[in-house]
Amino acid sequence: MRPLTFLPRSIFSLVLLSVVFMSLGGCLFNNGPDKDSVRQILQDQLDPSGKVIVVERIDSLNSAEHDQKWTVDVAATLLFKQSAEQLAESLQSADSASSLLGTVGQIGLMLQFGNFKAGQTQTYHSRLQLLKGSTGWMPVERK
Repeated sequence: MRPLTFLPRSIFSLVLLSVVFMSLGGCLFNNGPDKDSVRQILQDQLDPSGKVIVVERIDSLNSAEHDQKWTVDVAATLLFKQSAEQLAESLQSADSASSLLGTVGQIGLMLQFGNFKAGQTQTYHSRLQLLKGSTGWMPVERK
């Protein structure tokens, strides 16, 4: 009779162990956006040229899927390559319509981040809505 009582316990242990591993696997491999993709999306949203701000690194990334969209809470470290003063000087020296348009977008950075200095870093928090497309991750357009 001993082998019959041993068999159900070992099966129960095996099933329990399988459930634990599947749960851990689901948490570890959620197929959400990776740090490199999120860093590039933030860079494109803040300063596509990279002349004023560079998204230096992603410090934390939390994501959850809902209705095929991923909500991503991100904390990133931004590096300012130019000061606000240098940026204002470039606006004054803009001599063509195309350079003026680029500079106007960068003025928005001054309004958003204040009086920053070249070489300064700042933590930036954002919540993104992303979709996984055939070529990678992309932001969901806000309505």
